[in-house]
Amino acid sequence: MKKTKLQDNFEVLRKIHKNPDASQRELAEELGFSLGKLNYCLKALKDKGLVKINLEKKVKFTVLKYFKKNLKKTD
Repeated sequence: MKKTKLQDNFEVLRKIHKNPDASQRELAEELGFSLGKLNYCLKALKDKGLVKINLEKKVKFTVLKYFKKNLKKTD
């Protein structure tokens, strides 16, 4: 069964929540995504205001607080 964009984005959010210090390459590998697909998902999540991307020295992802409650319920 083919996954939807929403499912892909949710998987990305869950991985970021579990390991915010992971690199994009690590996240892509864990999710089975290409780097391009991961970047597409990250941009969509950033545009929706669901993640913050910090580009100082090393990329660091932050899932915004109001969304964290729902992620914990599904872990």
